[in-house]
Amino acid sequence: MRVLVVDDEPLALDLLIELLKDTPDVEVVASASDGRQAVAAIASHRPDLVLLDIEMPGKDGFSVVESLQADDHMPLVIFVTAFNQYAVEAFDKNAIDYILKPVDKARLQRGLRRARERLLDASKAKLLRAITAAGQQEAKGARSVQDALDSYSDAVGRLPVRQGDKVKLLELDEIDWVDAAGDYMCVHSAGETHILRCTMKQLSERLALGPFARIHRSTLVNLNRIVKITPLSKGECLLHLDEDTRLKVSRNYRAAIQHLLA
Repeated sequence: MRVLVVDDEPLALDLLIELLKDTPDVEVVASASDGRQAVAAIASHRPDLVLLDIEMPGKDGFSVVESLQADDHMPLVIFVTAFNQYAVEAFDKNAIDYILKPVDKARLQRGLRRARERLLDASKAKLLRAITAAGQQEAKGARSVQDALDSYSDAVGRLPVRQGDKVKLLELDEIDWVDAAGDYMCVHSAGETHILRCTMKQLSERLALGPFARIHRSTLVNLNRIVKITPLSKGECLLHLDEDTRLKVSRNYRAAIQHLLA
């Protein structure tokens, strides 16, 4: 998650940057000390998220947001301020959070979690729109991915996925994890995401030949990809597949990875 930090107080700016350094999936791409610098930095660096002060000389935080409304790239915004009277206006500007100074680390992490969730939802929605548009342009007689799933008799131990007008056969062990996005399944493999139009039940049955476990009602994971497990509260766990990929095991599916916890 690429983050821009904006504050006219040097100590407050340094504190936010220092707190963000402790968050593995966050990259501080730039900082700014006033509103005009913030607008220029957003245009230059295209951050995913802006931590934005409100009361600044020249151009305040609200003016910064207003100046970006017509921009194709509108980052998420968390207002970070010493004043609580702006909260209503902040959420009117579609801020995803409002954090009061002095900034508490736990409170900041909660805001970052909201940003991650919003970015993930936006990414899935964009992906589904692209899939729908592509599907509408397909020739009338084109084979669907579900056709491939049903009719590839030589695909035992492999999963057919559509790549343009071709079908690629993925070895099951090449798949890292799978999650549901509406009526589609997102198959993650070697940094790529392949889209299948099928149900979780259908794909679970197809992957039964491989080392997969269901860890959430909408998530399957390749057990061979797990490098570390972090216990959480209420019987949940966090699975680390690499430095960037972490999947939560819900309490109802903990039994699927219980043998790894012994």
